[in-house]
Amino acid sequence: MAGLSALAQSDRPTGARPKERRMKITKVEPILTGSDVFIKIETDAGIVGYGDGTNHFLPYAAEGALKDVIPYLIGEDPERVEYLWQACFRRRFYRGGPATGSAISAIDMALWDIKGKACGVPVYQMLGGLARTKVRVYGHVGGNTADEAAQQAKERVAKGITALRFRAFHSYDAVDLHDHKLAVEQQIEYLAAIRSAVGDRIDLILECHGRYDPVWAIELARRAEPYRPFLIEDPIRHENPQAMAQVRSSTRIPLATGERFHSKWDFRETIVNSYVDYLRPDVCHCGGLSEMKKIAAFGEVFYLNLIPHNNAGPLGTAATLHAALAIPNVTLIEAPWVNGEAKTDVVSPYPKVEAGYALPLEGPGLGITFDEALARSKPFQKPGLQPRLNDPDGSVRDF
Repeated sequence: MAGLSALAQSDRPTGARPKERRMKITKVEPILTGSDVFIKIETDAGIVGYGDGTNHFLPYAAEGALKDVIPYLIGEDPERVEYLWQACFRRRFYRGGPATGSAISAIDMALWDIKGKACGVPVYQMLGGLARTKVRVYGHVGGNTADEAAQQAKERVAKGITALRFRAFHSYDAVDLHDHKLAVEQQIEYLAAIRSAVGDRIDLILECHGRYDPVWAIELARRAEPYRPFLIEDPIRHENPQAMAQVRSSTRIPLATGERFHSKWDFRETIVNSYVDYLRPDVCHCGGLSEMKKIAAFGEVFYLNLIPHNNAGPLGTAATLHAALAIPNVTLIEAPWVNGEAKTDVVSPYPKVEAGYALPLEGPGLGITFDEALARSKPFQKPGLQPRLNDPDGSVRDF
């Protein structure tokens, strides 16, 4: 027995790190500032993590959901990211939806921020390392006329952006009107003008914002085909994924959806039936980096790629970039900060973009700086109402 004991002792690795005392979460606090909903997680090791749970449509609900799950975090080890994700999701009887999705997203981001800082590496290293060294981005084009949109498109391309998204509903928003036939005509007018302005090598994303009924989405796709859009985004409403099969069977143009899904379960039907070509989870709404990786892996089985939705500021954008760098089946990420001068205040920086690609953020954790004093000095702005669109007959239409 003594010999066996001596052998066991000699087999132990000599360079093993002694067991360290685990960190504990000591405080979790939502911070509402400007139009954003952030979260701060403090630890007894002095490491602080920040997350973005901004939901511009339901900010108070997102804040309330954060407050509901905070008790599940206090005293826990922040490096047990998956355990705490499950605790926040499954210990509550009612699950899912935009408020819960935003709250868990913010917590998940902050936990990964802490873990990366504790290890002194960027979050993408914790997620498996670089699946790619840079991520292609797409910008936005607006304008109240097709000519204005075409001019904006040329300005974006001159900055090196190689993919552009547009939607042509502005004149109808101004009068609270959405007419399917007129909207299709305007979408095609803008598409033709932008294609003529930027040529064939720029990828154009035709954004529909879920406004069309299937029959009108099919008509839009039919008329758009000669202009070779890269994809049509959210051609119909999201509540019934099966309805997308009608559009899918009627066009060769790739389709994308998912920004209004809030977990892998919301994506299930769309993925297993291959209703679209691209999935569009938002890291601030879908359950964070942890859940986005799972959605991506689920989609990979069906040869579907991700184009993550991202209308966030630099904190949510940082999380989007870290996920996209580590996930193999990502095609593009949305990059609203490339549309003009990228201004930051509470959080900085935005990722650097070269030749249409976002480069990694190299700092530990999410690689951003959070100015908490400034955040607390900025009062939260009560969200305004979205356009209340009606059909010409006075019935409700989708925004």
